[in-house]
Amino acid sequence: MTSQPSGADAPTTVSIAAGPLVGPILRRVVGMLAARADLPLDRLDDAVLVADLIAARAPAHVLYGTVDVAFEPGPRTLSLRVGPLRPGGGDALVVDAAVPGVGNVIEQLADELRVAPEGEREFLHVRLEYANAAN
Repeated sequence: MTSQPSGADAPTTVSIAAGPLVGPILRRVVGMLAARADLPLDRLDDAVLVADLIAARAPAHVLYGTVDVAFEPGPRTLSLRVGPLRPGGGDALVVDAAVPGVGNVIEQLADELRVAPEGEREFLHVRLEYANAAN
């Protein structure tokens, strides 16, 4: 695993060799950053579940031998940018995240989900947030 040092406003980026450590590493980083973003416990659990699905499905769709994720925590939000992925990999990753009898968990939990092509590669963007109804 490699991690890019970040400034105050720079995203935290991890690059994890595709293999058995993707899940445990991604789960811990997402949990830490979701807590730092002051997400309530239920949304923190949602973020960790999304991370587990990305960890399980992304290795089949990456361009190189690593799962690269950039994280941007904000006030009660956490954004993930997964990639670079092979062409078609973003949509395929989302489709692969469907759970029989439950449906697509990433689509159900994410407040924003989009695939952004960049030349011969693409990135999956996922954002989770907590909007307190009292605000």
